[in-house]
Amino acid sequence: MNFSPKKLFHPLIVFYVLVIYILASFVWWSVLHVRKNEQIFNDKIKILQFEYERAGLDPANIKSSDSFLAMQEKQKKQNLMIMGEGLVFLLLLGMGIYRIQSGFNKEIQLNRQQRNFLLSITHELKSPLAGIKLALQTIFKHELPREQNLKLLSNSLNDTDRLQNLVDNLLMAAKLENQNITFAKEEQNLSNLLSNIATKFSGDLNLKRQFSAEIGADLITKGDRTALNSVFINLIENAIKYSVKDDKIGITAKKVNDQILVYICDTGIGISDTEKKKVFKKFYRVGNEDTRKTKGTGLGLFIVKELVEFHGGQISIKNNKPKGTIFKIVFPASKVVQEVVLRRVRA
Repeated sequence: MNFSPKKLFHPLIVFYVLVIYILASFVWWSVLHVRKNEQIFNDKIKILQFEYERAGLDPANIKSSDSFLAMQEKQKKQNLMIMGEGLVFLLLLGMGIYRIQSGFNKEIQLNRQQRNFLLSITHELKSPLAGIKLALQTIFKHELPREQNLKLLSNSLNDTDRLQNLVDNLLMAAKLENQNITFAKEEQNLSNLLSNIATKFSGDLNLKRQFSAEIGADLITKGDRTALNSVFINLIENAIKYSVKDDKIGITAKKVNDQILVYICDTGIGISDTEKKKVFKKFYRVGNEDTRKTKGTGLGLFIVKELVEFHGGQISIKNNKPKGTIFKIVFPASKVVQEVVLRRVRA
């Protein structure tokens, strides 16, 4: 079995060798300290015996003397102090090991996610570009019927929209990484915005999903139209990504009291309870085999959560029945958000 120097000097291996050395040193010095304390106690007993003999007293009575009891009590306190300091040291060392191990694991996970992101973004960029190039080359080189030309042009436009959404997500993610970011505070009609989005996706026959929409009238909130549009497009694209042919995707929006409730529902593969807590993290993608076959960069839901919170809203996930996922978004209605500043400083 071969061991490379790189593996031998792995940071975690070096760290744990150092921890073992510290623990061994700690145990050694603790034992040495206890033994030294015991030796000092025995030497004091011998001195006390000598003083008793010199004074003509019976050494057998030493253990009942005040001096002996005082020395014995002092020895117990010193041993307890050594044990107490040892326990505190071990507790702090354990906490340090846990934090370092946890931080190291997070760095490894983040590095892996970033590497996967680079691979995904490369694929996401190449696929639509290749489709657009092929369509244009076909139109340029061949005399095709009008219907075929229109189909090729329609596919190219869809690929262009895909590229545009990808670029928008990358730019939005970069903005959200800044410590200070602002959005417009204008009245937005979510009824119109959601209706336009529903019409766009339901009209795309290539998606092969069953779209439905129940959108109330005059759902007004304050915010940035581009950002709000990005929220709902990312959620619907996420529903498409994790569903298959003929699955249902629905949009429901209504006003309840002073809140606007928007539900994006699908009958896809769903999200496990464990991963519901992780899907809003940057670069995170659900880690099963079905997800590995899907396209994506791991930015969509991260952007969604950040934008919803920037607009004073909340987002949550629950299971759909009998299968699939429901994303619930709550926005304050316009009259409630008049004093809300769509600006946040990240810690």
